[in-house]
Amino acid sequence: MAVAVKADYQLALEEQKTEVRDLVLAGLEQIKEGKTKDFNSVCDKLEKKYRNETI
Repeated sequence: MAVAVKADYQLALEEQKTEVRDLVLAGLEQIKEGKTKDFNSVCDKLEKKYRNETI
């Protein structure tokens, strides 16, 4: 059973990493399009969203 839990955890972790990467890339695209003038605001939004996210 421990192996199954570890596999589920690894899968969830990889999915989260992919989601975060996609959000960062979307934020960078918004900056390129001029929709935001401050990269820090993009990072702050991501940090706020994921700070208390369950793992």
